Amino acid sequence: MSQNKNRFMQASGRLALKARADLLQNSLAVWPRRGKSLLEINCGAGFFLPMFRDCGFDVTGTELAPELRALALENVSFKADVAAAADDHLPFEDDAFDWVILHVAVSNTAGLAASVREALRVAAGGLAVTFWNAASLPYVAYTLCGCKDFLPAPSHIWWRVWRLLKNLDVGRLTSLSALAGPVCTWDKQGTSAVCHACLRVLPLLGAWCLIRMDIAPAGFVTPLPLRLEKARLVQADAM
Repeated sequence: MSQNKNRFMQASGRLALKARADLLQNSLAVWPRRGKSLLEINCGAGFFLPMFRDCGFDVTGTELAPELRALALENVSFKADVAAAADDHLPFEDDAFDWVILHVAVSNTAGLAASVREALRVAAGGLAVTFWNAASLPYVAYTLCGCKDFLPAPSHIWWRVWRLLKNLDVGRLTSLSALAGPVCTWDKQGTSAVCHACLRVLPLLGAWCLIRMDIAPAGFVTPLPLRLEKARLVQADAM
């Protein structure tokens, strides 16, 4: 791990992880959960798997890196299937899962397109794509300072990811983002809240983006006792 990424991990802290978890819960709250299956592609160390299970999904994960896959199995207190699989070649049948979450792990557009197509192949109801945003306020600020490698994974410009998904013409798109301020604010609750307020006006300028594609109409949703901050949604017909 590079020195910049070490600094990122130290600076991001617990609140940054919580902000990402809240973004996932907020954006995916419209997906029915009871009796529904969810696949998390590139689940890493499995930090979000327990949350998805607590939300009521039947969860499965995939992770190609053996060390991360082992950590994922350690991090879950329930019996979970974490398969060894590349995101562009999944060992599942077509429409095998109701919902699919793809955490983008490739840096090139061709690889991104391949992983999106493969995720859509196994998704029957909807797909959510998460990625680090190269058009975010934190990324621009750090680039101006000469630091281009502070994010923990490859980054993409949000409107290019949006256009890729929109051109597939498969379903309605909705977008959200989190972590609007500089990395040094991500573990400072008060400052982070002020920066996060910017996303009400500029909802896609956060460092971590999620674009949700709803393939099937949303049905009955089991209420969850979530205390989530309201976030501004960007609908496809408004773009």
